[in-house]
Amino acid sequence: MIPDARAGPGLRCPDYTRAVDPSSILTCSVALVGPGRAGCAFARSWKNAGGRLAWVVARNPESAAALGAEAIYSPEAPRLPPCDIAVLAVPDDAIRSVAGALAGRVSCRTAFHLSGAVGSEAIASLRRDGTTVGSLHPVRPFTGAADDDWRGAFVAVEGDDASAEQGERLATAVGARPYRLASTDRSLYHASATLAAGGTAAVVAIAVRGWVAAGIPEAIARETLAGLASRAATAAAQRPFAAAFTGAVARRDAGTVRGHVAALARLPEVLALYRVLAEETLRRTPDAGREEEIRKILRDEKPEP
Repeated sequence: MIPDARAGPGLRCPDYTRAVDPSSILTCSVALVGPGRAGCAFARSWKNAGGRLAWVVARNPESAAALGAEAIYSPEAPRLPPCDIAVLAVPDDAIRSVAGALAGRVSCRTAFHLSGAVGSEAIASLRRDGTTVGSLHPVRPFTGAADDDWRGAFVAVEGDDASAEQGERLATAVGARPYRLASTDRSLYHASATLAAGGTAAVVAIAVRGWVAAGIPEAIARETLAGLASRAATAAAQRPFAAAFTGAVARRDAGTVRGHVAALARLPEVLALYRVLAEETLRRTPDAGREEEIRKILRDEKPEP
């Protein structure tokens, strides 16, 4: 029988029902289930902070070898050693089934998954003998590069009080910025984050269509427009929206906007996106005036004589 992870020998995780130094969470033993991009980045951050990576469950042991875990197990292992914290870094659609498969095979004090789309209830099957569950979602694109980590990342923390408090300490220990999120707001939060990440790439991809139609090679268009988008995103991070927006709509250059609408008429999908983004620009720059004039141009209405 696996010993109780909360009291077993060699498990040093402090009692978080009492006030403790947040950095003391680094004495906990952490186990990782699924060394994907986000999971590997977490494990790397945890190790770099001085934490102990007790074991990893991986289908491909070679994918986990570089993480420096004390042991690597296959998903079919009938029993897994106890740990203080188990982190499930598996695809969203697999979270419930993986948690169900682990239930009864591992003893831990707290379990987290790393999805932003579903709440902690997705791993409720791991709630046994006082184990608490929660979720940690780092808002950062992970490429699989060897230097991917969580340092500086915004991390949405969700779960019951005990697991959420421990999740906040865990994120802080690896240099991330935790923010507690209500489970009822999760879908709205995740959809918005998806717009900012995947949506940015999609906007660049659509903009590239216009340059390609204008005769510019796609590779040049992609590199240049992605760089332009990156600088615009940096401005939005550093300045209020009213000061960050640039371009013809923000300046209320009516003639230029009219030219854009006419040019994009042959690319209806691009024009549709242009109109949506232009409307948001108008809303975020209300002191520039001439909003209705610009809106009429966007609707391709003819000016009054």
